[in-house]
Amino acid sequence: MNKDNKNGIKENKKPKKAKKATKKDLELIIKSLEDKNLRLQAEFDNFRKRKDVEISNLLKYEGKSFILDFLSILDNINRGIESYKDEDTKKALSIVKNDLLKKFNSREIKAFGESGDDFDPELHEALTTTNDKKMEDNKIVEVYESGYMYKDIILRHAKVVVNKK
Repeated sequence: MNKDNKNGIKENKKPKKAKKATKKDLELIIKSLEDKNLRLQAEFDNFRKRKDVEISNLLKYEGKSFILDFLSILDNINRGIESYKDEDTKKALSIVKNDLLKKFNSREIKAFGESGDDFDPELHEALTTTNDKKMEDNKIVEVYESGYMYKDIILRHAKVVVNKK
């Protein structure tokens, strides 16, 4: 059959005979589509679960950055208690510190890392080591900065001196 296309050129087009699909071909197509559908459903389900966990964590740890800001304030209060010579100033700073620590405890913020504790690299950051014959090996000798946990995450590792023999 001769027809003019858009450019005015004649083309010969012969109608093609469509291959008739067999039952086996149709079953393969159906199986392929079912498999594709199943994979898409699984992928979507995984995506939904991931997003649920992310949103849950966001809500669970919503105050983390705010708490970190208050840890630096607490550090400054501790430095003030150690450095001021005036007892009234030290007493006032201690009252503020204790109040802040009570608020932390009520919000599941816990301090950790004390002299005599076992050194745990998951919780503590060893700034240096010392050789104290009176203490056991791998014990914390001194704490430069306390560590803090918020619920089940570490906000800040404790900065410590560890005993090594």
